[in-house]
Amino acid sequence: MKVAPLPSNEAERLAALNRYLILDTAPEAEFDDFTELAAHICEAPIALISLVDSGRQWFKSRVGIDVPQTPRDIAFCSHAIHGTELFEVGDAREDERFLDNPLVTGGPGIRFYAGTPLVTDQGHSIGTLCVIDTAPRELAPAQKKALAALGRQVMRQMELRLLVARERDLNLTLTRQARFQKVLLDSAVAAVISITGRGLVSSFNPAAESLLGYSADEVIDRHAVSVFHVEAELQSRAQELGAELGRELSPLESLLVRARMGTPETREWHYRHKNGGLVPVMVSVAALSDDDGAVSGFVVLAWDITERRQARERIVRLNADLELRVSARTADLERTTDDLQMLSHSLAHDLRQPLISMSGYTALLQQEVASERGHHYLRRVAAGIAQINLRSDALLYFANLARLPLKRQAVDLRMIALAHMQALQLAAPQRCVRVLVQEDLQASGDPALLGELMRELLDNAWRFTASQPMATLEVGSSTGLNGESVYHVRDNGTGFDMRYANSLFDPFQRLATGDDVGEGIGLARVKRIVMKHGGRVWAESIQMQGASFFFTLAPAEPG
Repeated sequence: MKVAPLPSNEAERLAALNRYLILDTAPEAEFDDFTELAAHICEAPIALISLVDSGRQWFKSRVGIDVPQTPRDIAFCSHAIHGTELFEVGDAREDERFLDNPLVTGGPGIRFYAGTPLVTDQGHSIGTLCVIDTAPRELAPAQKKALAALGRQVMRQMELRLLVARERDLNLTLTRQARFQKVLLDSAVAAVISITGRGLVSSFNPAAESLLGYSADEVIDRHAVSVFHVEAELQSRAQELGAELGRELSPLESLLVRARMGTPETREWHYRHKNGGLVPVMVSVAALSDDDGAVSGFVVLAWDITERRQARERIVRLNADLELRVSARTADLERTTDDLQMLSHSLAHDLRQPLISMSGYTALLQQEVASERGHHYLRRVAAGIAQINLRSDALLYFANLARLPLKRQAVDLRMIALAHMQALQLAAPQRCVRVLVQEDLQASGDPALLGELMRELLDNAWRFTASQPMATLEVGSSTGLNGESVYHVRDNGTGFDMRYANSLFDPFQRLATGDDVGEGIGLARVKRIVMKHGGRVWAESIQMQGASFFFTLAPAEPG
C-alpha cells in the first residue's frame, strides 16, 4: 500500500475546507440526494461525499456503509484530491497502491473506486463525490460525465449552504444592531431626528418627543423645517451661506448644505415647541449615504441649551460686576498709592531740613571740641546723620519713582553689571568673588532705571555672600515658556526662607541676616522699576545654598 503524499498546497486546501464550516455537521437531505443519485446512475452499492481533513476522510453523506469516517492514510480519496479530474481504480487488487489496503483486504472489500474531486473556485480539491463497488468494473462515459456534474452540484450546494449561513448570521447581527440602535436612540439624552433628502422626518426618538412636545406619529413624514425651525433664522442663514457659496439657497438647504458637502455642522438654533414656545438648541447635522456613496438622508442631533445660556448670561453678569468692583478697587488703590507717595515725599523732604542744620552744627562743634573722646562722639553723630540722609534720599527716590518718565532704549546690562562689580571689588579688595556675566546681555528699557535695578540686585547679592570664602555672583538670562526673556542674578550666599519670598519686595522688609545694612526699600524699588516696565519679579532660594532673583520686562511697543 502506498500512502498518498500531502498536496503541495495542503495548508491552503485545509483552510478552504474549513471555510465551509461543514465538518462534523448533521446529515442534510440536500446532500443525501446527491449520493442517492450517484449510486443510482453509476449502479454502485456505495456512494459517499467524502471530505479529506488533516488526518481523516469524513463523510458528509453516505450510502451503503455505516462508518462516518476512516483514517486519511488508507483513503482512496487521499489520492483523488491530487487532481481535479475523475480518479478511477478498476480493480484495487491489481493496483500496487491499494492491493494490501485494509479497505481492500478487509471490509468493505473495495474492488472498484471512482471519485470526482470537489474543487473550490480557487482550485482547491477538498474531497470527492465517489462511488465504490465490491466487484471490478469501469464506468461508462455517460456515467463519468454524470458523476462529474453531480460533483459540481455538490460544490454549489456547499457554497449555497455557506451563503445561507452567512446571511443568517448577518440577519441576526443586523437584528441585534437594530435592537441595540433602538435602545440607544430610545435612551439617548440628545434628540435624534432623521430626515430624508427632501426634508421629511423619518424617525423621532423619545428625547425629541420630550424636547419638542410632539409624539413620533405626529411628525413622521412631515417637513422638518415647517414643524421645528424658525423661518427667520433659516432665511438669515441661507443669505449668509449663499453669499459664501455664490448661489441662492432655500431655507432647507441652509440647514443641510454643509452636511451634504461632507462637513457636518454644529451650531445654535431655536426649535419651536408644540406649545409655540422657542427652545434654544445646539444642533449637529450629518449626512447618511447609500451603498453607492450618494446622500440618502440626514441625521440631526439636538441638545437643549437653555441652562447653558442661562449660565452664560450669569457669567457675563458676574464678569461685568467683577470688572466694576476691580475698577473701583483699582481707583482706591491708585488714590492710596498717590497718598503714600505724597506722604513719603513730604516725610523725606521734612526730614532733610533739620538734618541739614544738624550736619552744619555738628561740623562747627567738631571745630570747637578739643578732646579726642568728644571728637569720637561727634563722628558717631555725623555718621548717624549721614545714614539718615542716605535713607531719606532713598525714600524720596522711591516716592518719586512712579512719577519719573520712562525712556525706552537698548540697554547693555552686561556693561552695567561688570562696571558695578568692579566698583564693589575695588572697595573691598580683600574679598574673593567670582563674577560670571553672560555675553550679549541686552534689554529694552530706561537706562537709568535699569542701571538702578541691576546695582540694587548686585548690592544685595554682594551683601549676602560676604560670609563666603569664595563667593559667586552670576548674571544672565534665559527664555521663558511664552518666549519672553527672563533675567536673573544668582549668588551662593546665605539665601532665605521661601516662606518669605513674596514679602521680600515689600517696602521696609529685610532678609533675616542679623545685620541692619540698607534702608529696607531696595528690593521694593526693584519691584517698582520692573512693574514700571510692565514686567514681573520673583525670588527663589534654598537656605545656606544661595538665592536667585528673576525679572522680566515687557517688550517696547512698536512705533
